[in-house]
Amino acid sequence: MAIVAVVLGVAVVGLLGLLIVLPDDGAETPVTKTGPEPTVSVSTPVPVEMAPTDTRPSVEPTPDPSASALEAVFTAAVRQRKALKDADPYKLGRLGWSMCGALEEGRSFAEAAALGAGGFDQETSAYIAKLAVANLCPGQRDKIPD
Repeated sequence: MAIVAVVLGVAVVGLLGLLIVLPDDGAETPVTKTGPEPTVSVSTPVPVEMAPTDTRPSVEPTPDPSASALEAVFTAAVRQRKALKDADPYKLGRLGWSMCGALEEGRSFAEAAALGAGGFDQETSAYIAKLAVANLCPGQRDKIPD
């Protein structure tokens, strides 16, 4: 009995569905307007305020970028020599600055070049000293022998 009731219920729902879907005379039903036309609203963008930046100078000094750039050029030039191509750039930079320091203290070019003689021969040391003067302390050029 319950099965018959379910089948009848499904049949009734199906018939009602057909009545709703099928138009009664085949003509289209006009759509009537009930209100004003919808309008599109465009808003003007609001400018965004930037947060103020801190323009105070930093407390800690920055290292002199020109000194490191000069040292980089110096070590690149020194490493062009075959005997120095694998030399440690840090050690070369320190050697160049120490040679410049010796020249600035009043030592002769030969004395400044001798600072590097511990690890290199005299000719290589003189080569390093000339490049140090040319790149790191050009104010000492008058001390380079002709």
